[in-house]
Amino acid sequence: MAKSFSMKKIIAPVDFSATAENSAIFAARLAAFYGAELWLYHSYEIMIPVSGFDFPFVTAVEMQDAAEHELIELQKKIESVMGYSIKIHTRATESALAGGLSALCDELVPDMVVMGLSGKNALTRLIVGSNTIKTIQQLNYPVLVVPPKASFIPVRKIGFACDYEKVIATTPVEPLKKLVRDFNADLFVLNIVYDPSAVTDQTIRETLYITELLKEFKPSYHTILSADITEGINWFAETQHIDWMVVIPKKHNLTEKLFSRSKTRDLLYHTHMPVLCMHE
Repeated sequence: MAKSFSMKKIIAPVDFSATAENSAIFAARLAAFYGAELWLYHSYEIMIPVSGFDFPFVTAVEMQDAAEHELIELQKKIESVMGYSIKIHTRATESALAGGLSALCDELVPDMVVMGLSGKNALTRLIVGSNTIKTIQQLNYPVLVVPPKASFIPVRKIGFACDYEKVIATTPVEPLKKLVRDFNADLFVLNIVYDPSAVTDQTIRETLYITELLKEFKPSYHTILSADITEGINWFAETQHIDWMVVIPKKHNLTEKLFSRSKTRDLLYHTHMPVLCMHE
């Protein structure tokens, strides 16, 4: 089994749903292949009943014990599915997911956070999807979003969706380079445009910037004409057999932020491949 020891820690937040279980197994296989530790993490909040009583349904100790038990059971299931053991740690905390996960990431400094996303029904999409989207927006670590039923395979082709705007300021160059090196993968840089006439001199300059930044990997560059960003990316990924797609949820002014969020959300709900979100 090929190994690379550059990726040391992977965190898989779980809520014990089928989606989270699948993403945790995906994360375990990823960790095994690259010689990384896997941390299974669960956060919970004590629910206070809306009544005249001021005590919760269950105590904090009971919730902690239950969470730790479920994590151990999930660990056993993962090892049973894989057929061999890897180094797995478990952690449960009483906190909101965003705050608890952020604190754990600051403690461990993981190479990646692996999460599931489901869009099968409105309720699951609202709960599971919103947690994943909030994590992408708030966490300053790479977040790999795993579609339902996706299985880990060694990554050979990585796509990078680049909009050729403020490339030097917004491209996470070193994390992207590390990713390509860790996987020893081919890199494909793609830009989606809906109007070829909208290409400006600045766009051309930005193209030169990204070419210089990534020249050591000799990427292939592609411009895709599509009125819909998601359809363009998915079409390219399918025709080129891309294994993972890297996107940057950009943070500029409010309008651009909302636009980027909606497009990133749309891509995550409709893609069939893992999407790695890296912050600028």
